[in-house]
Amino acid sequence: MNAPIDHHFIPAFFLAQWTDGSGKLVEYTIKHDKVIAKPVGPRATGYEQHLYSFPELPPDAAHFLEAVFFNYADRVAADALRNHLSAAPVPWTTELISAWSRFVIALHLRHPDAMPELRAAAKSVWDGGGDAYQTQYEAIRKPEDPPTFDEYLAVRDPLTAIKVSVNMIVKVFDNEMLGKHLNNMTWGVIDVGQSPYRFLLSDRAAVFANLNNADGVAYLPIGPTKLFVAVNTPDRLQQLRKLPPRDIVHNSNRFLVGRARRFVWAHDQSQSAFISKHMSQRKEPTPLFPSIGLP
Repeated sequence: MNAPIDHHFIPAFFLAQWTDGSGKLVEYTIKHDKVIAKPVGPRATGYEQHLYSFPELPPDAAHFLEAVFFNYADRVAADALRNHLSAAPVPWTTELISAWSRFVIALHLRHPDAMPELRAAAKSVWDGGGDAYQTQYEAIRKPEDPPTFDEYLAVRDPLTAIKVSVNMIVKVFDNEMLGKHLNNMTWGVIDVGQSPYRFLLSDRAAVFANLNNADGVAYLPIGPTKLFVAVNTPDRLQQLRKLPPRDIVHNSNRFLVGRARRFVWAHDQSQSAFISKHMSQRKEPTPLFPSIGLP
């Protein structure tokens, strides 16, 4: 089987929620300072070629992130999404709960502008551990082994550093601490069908705010009229449900469209003027994750 080339940072199963009867959604991009709208299929947008590839590795390992990790993670997350949208959801299993939390977290991290930071951070962590690795190596080194750990790896497996980097990045996407917190939050889906406007989606769509506080919230539009929210207390969820649907949609759209880095997506072109006014006007500063890789 050929290795996947188009690596989606916004998976097609998720974008499909914004498609119309023809199976297409509207992609907005900025080219030459002008916002361009184009109907596209969900697999024809939200990707970058070889985004998660590690060409230094053998072919069977070079595409591990896309072909194995995200293949599984997105497949189970699609099941979780169907549960969120279903009128008769199946019981939430541990796998489904963890899959959805992993998806929301990874959606925040797998952006093309973030991947270079993750790669550099993984390398920095590896390089920074040189003295510790050498000390551990000396404790177990046999007389016939090379004097340094680097020389030992050069003989045994010169690709160890790259393999460790891939593993570190997987652990970032599958963040155990944040995932556990999100798993234990109160979840809900807010229906804004009564709003005259619809949710827009951007390539910076997952939002986390004050998660360690009582009023902390994570949210993500999961369709033109549905918003996934996770809160720390049931009371907070009830407060959010009481907000006017029009305000919920406007506030989400203003924030997500404003921080779009490459794309905004919509079900139709009815909000083109809004998108043209706000798109990418409030982008997050780079580096997106300045503390990653730091002790």
